[in-house]
Parts: sequence; C-alpha cells; structure tokens
Amino acid sequence: MFTSVDSNRKKLEHPSSENVPISQSLDNPIINESKSVIASQLDNLLSKNDEYTQLQLTIFGITFIVSILVASITGIFLGFTFGFSIFIGAIAGIFYLRLLAKSVGKLGKESSGVSKLQLLVPVCLFIFASKLGSLDIFPAMIGFFIYKPSLIFYFSRS
Repeated sequence: MFTSVDSNRKKLEHPSSENVPISQSLDNPIINESKSVIASQLDNLLSKNDEYTQLQLTIFGITFIVSILVASITGIFLGFTFGFSIFIGAIAGIFYLRLLAKSVGKLGKESSGVSKLQLLVPVCLFIFASKLGSLDIFPAMIGFFIYKPSLIFYFSRS
C-alpha cells in the first residue's frame, strides 16, 4: 500500500500483495446481492413499456426538474436554507407520489384499497424539519406539494 524508500540503497520497495489486506466490502456477498437486487428492480421499472409506468416516470421526471428549478431560484433569492428545505420537501413529495403510485398499481390485483403508508411521509418530513436546525418547516412543506403543480402541468398538456 505504501512505498518505502531506503536512502542508503536508493531502491524502491513495494509491499507484496500478501501483506495487503483485502477489503471486506468488496467480497461481501450481502452487499453484492443487495446491489444486484436494486439493479434488477431499476431495470425492471425502466424496461416496462406499459402506459401507467411511462406516466409515472414522466411525472417523476417533471416533478424532479420543477423541484430543482424552484429550489435553485429560492436558494439564490431567499437563501440557501430556504432552497435546501424546499428541495428536501420536494424529494419527500416524490417519494410520497411513488408510494401512492405503487399502491394504486396494486389496486385490484393484490389489494382492495389504497395503502395508508404514504401518509407517513409528510408526518416524517414535518418531524424531521422541526428537529433538524438546518431545515425550515414551512419551505419543506411547500416543497412537499411541488408535485401538485407538476401534475397540473402534465395533465394540462394532454
């Protein structure tokens, strides 16, 4: 790992590969398996060509672009903390929208009602913003609802 120099002989000595410990994280089968599961889920989501999946990806993309734009503008004009809070709220809104879309996608096939799990996202965002000093509650909640103008924009186009 380190190169040592003997000033008397002016020769470089490199440690052999026998002395170098192999990192545990590179050979950990649990990490490799979780990476492959995440990659397969992402590939599965992107490879679906049905209309509902394409609608979800389009809305998520529009919401993400709008959230970056709004967070940048507010970060410049109103301060970094305000813009950062809006961006964190927008990410929570995208997560909420994903959970809602997943629950609606299961409707009729696996369940008879929409799950209430996604309702924990704004509650957790509020608690997180109130406990953490670097986030403001009001801008985070404004950022959470950025997905609504994105939905209005998308459906007004079509």
